[in-house]
Amino acid sequence: MTAAVPGRDLDLVLARIHLRTGSLGLARAELEALAGAGSLDDDGLADLAEARWRTGDLAGAGDAAQAHLAAGGETLVALVVAAEATAALGRPGEARGLAGRALERVDRPIDSVFAGMPRSPIWPTDRAVDDGVDDPDDDFAASAETVATPGATPAYAPPVPTRDHASTGADIALAAGREAVATGDLAAAAIQLAVALRLSPLLASAVLEAAATHRSPGLDLVRGDALSALGHEAEARRAWSEAASAARD
Repeated sequence: MTAAVPGRDLDLVLARIHLRTGSLGLARAELEALAGAGSLDDDGLADLAEARWRTGDLAGAGDAAQAHLAAGGETLVALVVAAEATAALGRPGEARGLAGRALERVDRPIDSVFAGMPRSPIWPTDRAVDDGVDDPDDDFAASAETVATPGATPAYAPPVPTRDHASTGADIALAAGREAVATGDLAAAAIQLAVALRLSPLLASAVLEAAATHRSPGLDLVRGDALSALGHEAEARRAWSEAASAARD
């Protein structure tokens, strides 16, 4: 799980949580709404690039990645997406330059970075560059959801925590979320409850109960996630819509 960055807008933090936990469609919808409102920061542009890429929109992903790089960003996922999009435009020399910059930032085989996504021939096979630096941007590869044809075998499967570990982490996050609600820290509450739900969907009812006591865009978003986990899709969509409307306001 990617840690929240102090000072980032709550909607950007929650969109990244959804992206990292595999809710690609929801993450993209949130990021597209933020982009339309002009609310994306540099890291948000990189997240939008990844969300578009992993949902099959390489051209749109390339635009977001190039915007991130033009703003001075240098995250791994933006470099990978920019390289792929540039290669698709028939500019292999420029694409290889971007690929080289990406390889300087990755310390694992490049196959694990793509996590099952199609890749162009600009990349070396099974090459890893280890510069001894622990780059937090690399964590997207460990949580990416494969976008592939039905029946295809993913090239990468993220490790699944044991039930005891997952349950313990979920219970801790749920307790922290309830405490944050009680103290009025609704931003922290939304993050903790979202984490609890992602670690253990069986806690959906408890998360819904905790999120229902107060209203905020973040809690509305979590409430929608909990309703969806319980199978109430129509109510979930209404909650997500309320979250988006409140964020715009």
